[in-house]
Amino acid sequence: MALVSIRTPATTANLGPGFDCVGVALELYNELEASWQTITPFSGSELELAAWLQANSKIKITGEGADELLDSGIGLFFQALARLLTPAASCPVNLTLSFNNDIPLARGLGSSAACIVSALCLGREILATVGQKVELALLAAEATNLEGHPDNVLPALFGGACLNIVRSKALPLTLPLQIPSQLSFVFAVPELRIRTTEARRVLPQSVSLSEAVHNSALLGGLVLALMEKDLTHLAELIQSPLHIPYRSQLIPGYSDVEKAAYQLGAVAFTISGAGPSVLALTVNNSKEIGAAMVEAFKKAGVSARYFVSKVDNNGAMVEKGRLKA
Repeated sequence: MALVSIRTPATTANLGPGFDCVGVALELYNELEASWQTITPFSGSELELAAWLQANSKIKITGEGADELLDSGIGLFFQALARLLTPAASCPVNLTLSFNNDIPLARGLGSSAACIVSALCLGREILATVGQKVELALLAAEATNLEGHPDNVLPALFGGACLNIVRSKALPLTLPLQIPSQLSFVFAVPELRIRTTEARRVLPQSVSLSEAVHNSALLGGLVLALMEKDLTHLAELIQSPLHIPYRSQLIPGYSDVEKAAYQLGAVAFTISGAGPSVLALTVNNSKEIGAAMVEAFKKAGVSARYFVSKVDNNGAMVEKGRLKA
């Protein structure tokens, strides 16, 4: 019986002007332990294999969103797993999955990206047991296709921070983004959910030329400031006219939470991904800033928690082993 353990990091996307193209892996993880007895041929479609795997696997989930995922939310995992296994006509027998999730669902912290990446990594290991090698480039391509954009899935897969440029007939051009080591990421996570689809509905279908130019200038300045470790103008550079004015309206108390973070010394503040989690960048007072953001959310009538992270540079980590038969 084969055994694989997979640890996949949370991610934060956008960093303000890097809308749908910038992502950072975090020191917050979902963990999966998977085992299977053997591999058998499967001639059905991708949808049929996903349904078969979901119906015939033993699943245990603990941690964030366990009840919801067991009830209806695990389908994305099996869709991603089937995406990799179907072309190889391979199906694991007696698949047992044990998830321990620390990434909150629908909070702008890359929970769906972590789900997709962990499933693809598992599929890669399953195929390896029958001598089929899957390149990481294929995992990146499939992860991007399943998620619809690369900003979360690629840092979840590869680790670190990156800027991804989508290309029509090739993988995104992924450029490493340097994050100064003295920066800490302080997240306030409110007890409310915003689905990415909902957060996209509030965005305008088009923007003015001046807004597009301004956002491009902000992104260029942000990248340069991070590379030069110059935090002087980070609070201004992390803004974006493309999404922040619209998505912030979905987050109760947003302006007060932002004000609380800056009052305690944050060097920048923005929405994490599609929200509703918010992110303060700081070089000190991490815990004090986190607590102040939580208190500001409380005054707005929303319970929240906070956590502090650095950049995860490892991405998805796979450990192989053998269970006793």
